[in-house]
Amino acid sequence: MTARVVIPIVVVLLIAAAVPAQHTKQEVEKLQGKWTMVSLEENGKKAQDEFVKKLKLTIKGEKWMVHFGDFYSDEKTFKIDPSKNPKTIDLTFKVGAKEVVSHGIYKVDGDTLTLCHTSGKAGRPKEFKVRDNQDVLVVWKRAKN
Repeated sequence: MTARVVIPIVVVLLIAAAVPAQHTKQEVEKLQGKWTMVSLEENGKKAQDEFVKKLKLTIKGEKWMVHFGDFYSDEKTFKIDPSKNPKTIDLTFKVGAKEVVSHGIYKVDGDTLTLCHTSGKAGRPKEFKVRDNQDVLVVWKRAKN
């Protein structure tokens, strides 16, 4: 292969790699900000409204921080792949000294974020519903402030 052929191929490959990265960056930007929980289904049961209303989510950069009133804060990091259908998300958190990854899917529809993810043990869900008490299904609304 001559240099004349190799250079255009390299340029095309670099451009092709940059497009998905830019799309992911734009998708991460859509998630940024504060969210209020609307509904939660876990272990086959819907959580009570009084509990749900106390849960807030702040997404800043790649940090995913869930707050329960003033008492509880759970911090995770996340990575997304918006090129998949449905879009995928991996939430990473610590349990003791061990790092656990919860595999999930998500969608953003206006000011609504829907997330279905595993408890860290099962494979990634394929649709937005709880399977055999393995998944958590959460709906968030963007906070108005």
